[in-house]
Amino acid sequence: MAVSKRLAFLIALGIPLVLLTHWKTGAFFWLLVCLLVWLFDVIAAPSPRHLAITRSLPHTLRQRAETPYTVSVKNPTKRKYHAQIRDAWPPSLQALPRRQRVTLDAQSTTTLQASFTPQRKGTLRSDAVTVRSYGPLGLGARQFSAPIVQQVQVLPEFRSAKYLPSRLKTLRRLEGNSLVMQRGQGSEFDSLREYVPGDDVRDIEWHSSARLRTPVVKTWRPERDRNVIICLDSSRSAAVRLDKYPRLDASMEAALLLGALAGSAGDRVHLIAFDNQIRFHIQPDRGAGLITEMAQALADLQVSLTEANWSGLSHTLLSGLRQRSLVVILTGLEGGAERSGLMPMIEALSSRHHVLVANSLDPELERLAQLPSQWNLNDAKQSLGRFNPRDAFLAAAAMAELNEHEEAGNLIPLLGGHILNATPENLPPNLADAYISLKRRGQI
Repeated sequence: MAVSKRLAFLIALGIPLVLLTHWKTGAFFWLLVCLLVWLFDVIAAPSPRHLAITRSLPHTLRQRAETPYTVSVKNPTKRKYHAQIRDAWPPSLQALPRRQRVTLDAQSTTTLQASFTPQRKGTLRSDAVTVRSYGPLGLGARQFSAPIVQQVQVLPEFRSAKYLPSRLKTLRRLEGNSLVMQRGQGSEFDSLREYVPGDDVRDIEWHSSARLRTPVVKTWRPERDRNVIICLDSSRSAAVRLDKYPRLDASMEAALLLGALAGSAGDRVHLIAFDNQIRFHIQPDRGAGLITEMAQALADLQVSLTEANWSGLSHTLLSGLRQRSLVVILTGLEGGAERSGLMPMIEALSSRHHVLVANSLDPELERLAQLPSQWNLNDAKQSLGRFNPRDAFLAAAAMAELNEHEEAGNLIPLLGGHILNATPENLPPNLADAYISLKRRGQI
C-alpha cells in the first residue's frame, strides 16, 4: 500500500477546523476520518497483480548513446486502472522516464516508451517493474513489484568510428597504387595484366605469356593475412583518468579502430586483454562481425588494481606466434616503466616481431608543466599575483613525471621497438595512421 499527495492535501484541509474550534479532539477525529477514507480508497483500488507486464529490449546498447525501448502493460480484467509504472534499472543506465502514469481501460493494452543512455559499459540487470494501482479518489494505492529480471550488455562507445571512413579510403588508395608497383617486402602476387613499356621484365610471367601469345606481367598488392596482435593493458595504470575518461577507455577506442582497419585490410586481428593474468585472448573472424565481437569482449572488461604481468604476456606471444606479426601494446609509460617487465618483453619480441607501444599521455601533465611560462619573474609586482608555492610544486612534479615518460620512451627504440605518444583523443587516429604507414613501407 502507498499514499499519494492528495492525502496530504486532505489532511491539510483539517488545519482550519482545529485552529478555529475549541473541540480538543478535533485533530484526532479529522485524522481518523482521513485514515478511514484512505483505507477505503486502497481497498477499492484494483489489484496490480492482475496486470501483465513485458519489456521489449535491444540486445546491446552503445555507451553514452540514447537507445529506445518499450514496456507493454496489459489489463485482462473488466476494471479500469489508474496506475503508475516504475521500471527499476541501475542508475548508470539512465533509464528515462523513471515513472510513468497510465490509464488502462478494461481488457486493453498500452505501450510505454522509454530510453536508455548508459554511462558505463558492462552487463547490467534490471530489478523489477513496480506498479501502483490507485483507488477512485486517488488518495492511496496498492503496490506490487513484478520480478521481471532481464539484462542488457552495454558496449564501448567507439567514438573513434568517425575516423574509420577516411582511413579505409587511404588504405584502398594504397592498395590500388601498389598494383603497379614492383614486388618487394610486404607484398604478394595479386593478378596478371598485359605488359606495357616500362614494366620490369623480371615481372613477366613467361608461361602465361607463351600460352596467351602476348607478354603479361604480375601485379602485386600489400601482403594480407598478417597477424595484428592488439595487447590491451587493463592493470592499475589503465585506471588513470586522462581528461574526461580513464586510460582504459582511450585504449579501447584505439583497439576498436585498429581492429576495424586491419580486418578490412585482410589481416588477422587478435585481441588480448591482460593485467596480472590474461583476461581473454580472442581471434575474431574477419568480416562484418569483427567489431561486434571485439566490442562484446571489451564490454565486461574492468580495470584491475594489480601490476601488469609482462612476463606472462611475453610467454603467451612467443609461444603462440610463428609468423612475423605486428604487436601493438596499449599501455601507459608511468614512472618506473623502464624498470618494469615491459622493457625485457619488448627486447625479446622485437627480434621476431614488429613491436609498437602506444602510450596515451595525460594532457593535465602538459598543462601543469607549462605553469612556469605564465610567471613573469622579472616584474616582481606582476609575478606576485600569479606565482604561488602550490603551483611551483605541481609544475615540478609534472616535469619530473614527463621526464620519466621521455626516458622510458627513448629506451624502447634502443630495444628494437617503436613508440607512439598521443593524447587520448589523438591516440586512435594516430595509431591507425601508424598502421597504414607500416603497410605502405611493406613492414607488415
